[in-house]
Amino acid sequence: MSATEDLLQDHIFIRRLQTVIEKCYAYLNESRDVPVGDIIKIADIIEQFVDQFHHNKEESGYFPEAENREEDRFSEEIRKFVIEHEFGRRIAKRIRIHLEEYLQGKDAKEPLARYLKTYSVFIQDLTLQKRTGSSQTLKKDDCCRTRKKGH
Repeated sequence: MSATEDLLQDHIFIRRLQTVIEKCYAYLNESRDVPVGDIIKIADIIEQFVDQFHHNKEESGYFPEAENREEDRFSEEIRKFVIEHEFGRRIAKRIRIHLEEYLQGKDAKEPLARYLKTYSVFIQDLTLQKRTGSSQTLKKDDCCRTRKKGH
């Protein structure tokens, strides 16, 4: 599997996570029970898989290689993705803050649900941009493959 295909597989998993997050915030908004352990797992997956693993792969491997090899329009597109990733980190931080408050018994259900919804929309928008707006970037020359081979 090429590096680009690997990243695209990550996006499939991340969109599945978005579906779970969507259901979770809907339940919270409807005052239905959501197991706290499930919300903790969602927050952990966001922080560990989406940000530390997937976005780091893009930012430290794929984006620099693509940016060095492509035209200016791709550099601008990559810059936008890096900004979007930082936005996602900030949302994830708010989820964690409100989750901790919720676990302490504070009335944090509404802001927790709101930030989960915000992250869900973030995933939808970002993965859509990467599927459509950057489809040329993702496919063109498979830049990560050359990096993995040491070239």
